[in-house]
Amino acid sequence: MATPPRSSIFLFLLLPTILAVASLQVKVSGQSIPWPWPCPYECPSQNETRLHLFSHQFPALPGVPNPNEVSVASPPGSAIGFGQMYVHDWILAEGPNPNENVVGRLQGFHIQAGQAFTSWYTSHIMLFQNGRFAGSTLEVLGLTGNPTDELSITGGTGVLTNAHGTAKFTSSQSSTSTDAIREVDIHVFYTPETPTTV
Repeated sequence: MATPPRSSIFLFLLLPTILAVASLQVKVSGQSIPWPWPCPYECPSQNETRLHLFSHQFPALPGVPNPNEVSVASPPGSAIGFGQMYVHDWILAEGPNPNENVVGRLQGFHIQAGQAFTSWYTSHIMLFQNGRFAGSTLEVLGLTGNPTDELSITGGTGVLTNAHGTAKFTSSQSSTSTDAIREVDIHVFYTPETPTTV
């Protein structure tokens, strides 16, 4: 006589427990609530959005009119500028022209954090001033200095409350000596706040 497989025996022995858990009811304030517990309120659903924008950095270099960054620290003694820090207010637009379809700003700072190679620790608030996300922000940080860099989105406000995701910065072929253009591909998840009733 053939012996049934161990997996069948295991399932047969656990079946009553699985069925009991599936029909488990928990009493809360006299009401039966199924387990696992559902959200006790009308929980808002998480939204997902992808954006394709362009950042415009007018570097603080000789010959660049109206730079949108300023050097605030420049320690001596490093060939690649280890410890150098800039505060920036870069333009965020829908295209490679910094004067058309401006969506907002990238306000923050970047620090040369690499001793052996170029590696800028970059942290900024992506402030949306126009469009469907006007008045909202995203907090973006990570390391930059390569042709393509992926930064983390660690928070947000306004419509983009509770945001998380990534922002990929890629050097654009439209860049000039006075405008370092990067294409910004944003992939963000967020949960808008719902009005509360008292």
